[in-house]
Amino acid sequence: MTPNETTLAYLWQEQALTTDLRTTDGRRLRVIYRGVWTHRRGPDFANALLDLDGELVSGDVELHVRASDWYAHAHHEDPAYDHVVLHAVWDDDLQKTVRRRDGTTVPTLELARFLATRFDQLPFVSLRPLGALGFAHCAPEIAAAHPELLHHLFENAGDSRLREKVARIQARLSGESPAQTLFWLLADALGYHQNRQGMRAIAEELPLMHLEVRLSALAPEKRFPMAAALLLGTAGFLPLSDAERELVKLPTSLWQEIEAIWNAREMRVGSARTLWRLGGVRPTNHPVRRLLNLAGLLATTDSGLLADVLERLVTARPRRQLFAWLRAGPVPLGQDRAHDIIVNVIIPFSLGYADWIADDRIREAAAQLWLELPAGRGNQLVRATLEQVCGPTPIRLRSARAEQGLLHLYHRGCRERRCWECPVAHLVLSRSSSPSA
Repeated sequence: MTPNETTLAYLWQEQALTTDLRTTDGRRLRVIYRGVWTHRRGPDFANALLDLDGELVSGDVELHVRASDWYAHAHHEDPAYDHVVLHAVWDDDLQKTVRRRDGTTVPTLELARFLATRFDQLPFVSLRPLGALGFAHCAPEIAAAHPELLHHLFENAGDSRLREKVARIQARLSGESPAQTLFWLLADALGYHQNRQGMRAIAEELPLMHLEVRLSALAPEKRFPMAAALLLGTAGFLPLSDAERELVKLPTSLWQEIEAIWNAREMRVGSARTLWRLGGVRPTNHPVRRLLNLAGLLATTDSGLLADVLERLVTARPRRQLFAWLRAGPVPLGQDRAHDIIVNVIIPFSLGYADWIADDRIREAAAQLWLELPAGRGNQLVRATLEQVCGPTPIRLRSARAEQGLLHLYHRGCRERRCWECPVAHLVLSRSSSPSA
């Protein structure tokens, strides 16, 4: 029986393998950490740590049923696979190592040769879901009996993550205008996972000041097509293909107006044209849609981006005002992405800017919003970290601070396997050593 790739992912996650692993070229292999399943967004397992013939190697692991699938799937041409350090396959039908795009050879492990038990007895239905960070849960007893301790811990970790973001923003403020910093942060956030580099390039090559000068001279109904033309054209997407137009349902006449504006202007396509990663990107995260989101935000500001955001922040109901702005316009943001932008852009920017200009009103409004903002739906890292800490029945998060805290724990602890520094581990040890625990 030949397993499929999902079965191979369970096999690799559970490490249901013998300890005498050797690659097909004869090198001894010890898996120190098998990495985390990526839900097939790029290489199958990320951030693995391997001992390859006495050399520590860190990177990604790609799984295939047949070794030849590496070339059949064009991974040798895909920059997303430039950090693959092990090719784990069921059947080595190539009888040779594969090469990455940069020419580096990737050692191959033929899994079928190193099963810990018979294939039909392997634990393919794991107690841990694919994407689990570790092999054992960290604090399921505390999650069940004293969830408030974990709530407090997560929120403190979220505050630490926020302070780090504010410090980075203040560093940017020392070298560029506050409005441009806010614009760059918005573009970066809209790039989400795969296209942040391209969105950053757009913000740098088409500065906010140039956009706002052009938009301010126009009637309100003309601002969106102008902003869309400048952003999409500089990004290299104009003229749009039929498939790209289908990503966003706009009237044909509006698409024609956008393309006519760009064609009439003597402007060049920017470097972002070479940076877009479109393979496997969901339609809602496609750069065309995200650039139109950004165009809509710029078109609906009356006093300029910076002034409008701060005005909404210091109103009586800042959360409602900010959500209304983020979800308005011809191509509105979804609820989850609007929530993410408030958490990751508007709050930390406002705190950093308030300190920079010594404005207590802005600082207090941003700090209060941070304390009051409820949890969103979280992302895969939030869910995986929560499951790792709490077990199969995670506690319900009550705040955005807690979500951010879980991300902080992942990036500062779980991803680097720094369990001895993790506050969750310290909490478990303190509870186990306490007579009243």
